[in-house]
Amino acid sequence: MILTSDITFDYELSEPQVHENMAIIPIKTTPNYKLDIITLKKALELGLGEVKECEQSTVNTLIVENKSVTPLILIDGEEVVGGDQNRLVNSTILVAPKSEMKIPVSCTERGRWAYKSEFKNSDYIANYETRRAKMRASGKQHFLQSIVWSSIDCLEDANEYKSPTSAMSESYENLKIDHNEFIKAFNIENNQNGVVIIINGEIKGFELFLNSEIYKEFHEKILKSYLIDAKNENTTFSINIDEVKSVLDNAITSNFEKKESEGLEEVYEFENESGFGKLYSYSQEIIHWSYFKQMEENTLDETEKDVELVSDY
Repeated sequence: MILTSDITFDYELSEPQVHENMAIIPIKTTPNYKLDIITLKKALELGLGEVKECEQSTVNTLIVENKSVTPLILIDGEEVVGGDQNRLVNSTILVAPKSEMKIPVSCTERGRWAYKSEFKNSDYIANYETRRAKMRASGKQHFLQSIVWSSIDCLEDANEYKSPTSAMSESYENLKIDHNEFIKAFNIENNQNGVVIIINGEIKGFELFLNSEIYKEFHEKILKSYLIDAKNENTTFSINIDEVKSVLDNAITSNFEKKESEGLEEVYEFENESGFGKLYSYSQEIIHWSYFKQMEENTLDETEKDVELVSDY
């Protein structure tokens, strides 16, 4: 199937895996490993990448240095911990080899503004509702920081847990024991490079990555990002594979609008009756594709209400 003028896409769905109120359906696409891309986690582990504060530290900007000879990928919602405060990446970005660039980020630790340590890769990405609201407001950058902080506040209230510095990762870690049995129940299949997520019988979204190696790195993070918001309302539901295919096919045939990019990546936004999202490509290959269930308009209105512009402390 044709996605854009220079990108084609064919997929295969595997058998659903179900545990309590959550189901996942692995996605496989035609394997293609000709693109050599390094993730932030691997780059940091191998000493081929570095995340650092700007010369004059600012809340919503960090510097990423790519010391490798291949592009470095940062994934939308990916968190780094340390520095003057923890941050998350506002969108998927591809940093050129042997270069450094400033990237837009959001603070995920409101109560700290003091150096702690070198930045490290977090075990988490932003939860589903945060990423969905953030992506829906992508054209309105001044809402992003407030969306993230509001999400952390709501999570702390809902779970009666308060991090000393309102740190997103600490709130997520507090829920870890509840999520472990889910993570163990869902297996990664050979050549799997994407996943459809179903909660309480409702298709919530899908994620697709360039290849199975990158997917493996984000498998647990993606599942946990959905579990954080999942309320156990229905443990007896049926899965309609035709409906799942319809969601994917409708996404594929949506109108893709090209947007300005931060790095080497090309960015496309799309929206249809059932959902919306972003597709990131490089050299005519999909490197990351996120889809989220459509938001109610009143939900978006509440997100934008009484938001203050936050650019620095």
